[in-house]
Amino acid sequence: MQDANARLEELIAAAARAEARVDEWSAAEFTGRADDGGIVAVTDALGALTRLDISPRTRRRLDATNLAAAILQAISTAEEAATASRDALLTDLHPGPRKKP
Repeated sequence: MQDANARLEELIAAAARAEARVDEWSAAEFTGRADDGGIVAVTDALGALTRLDISPRTRRRLDATNLAAAILQAISTAEEAATASRDALLTDLHPGPRKKP
């Protein structure tokens, strides 16, 4: 019975740690930059674009085609960072099968 109680306490503590990690991750923002920082894209933890800043210098310097490509690059970089963070979180939360003692 003590083993079962100890295991239950361990599971409760692990669940609390997991919940805290998920809360921290879900509040994170991920940034991608292009054109030497002239374009900054920010996504939330799920990869949804929340902000896009384009400097006046970049707007003047790039034509429409190159501006579009640079915007896509910045957004893709931010989305990739969010995806990598999510994957790392899921790996941490599900480390694999537990070995029996």
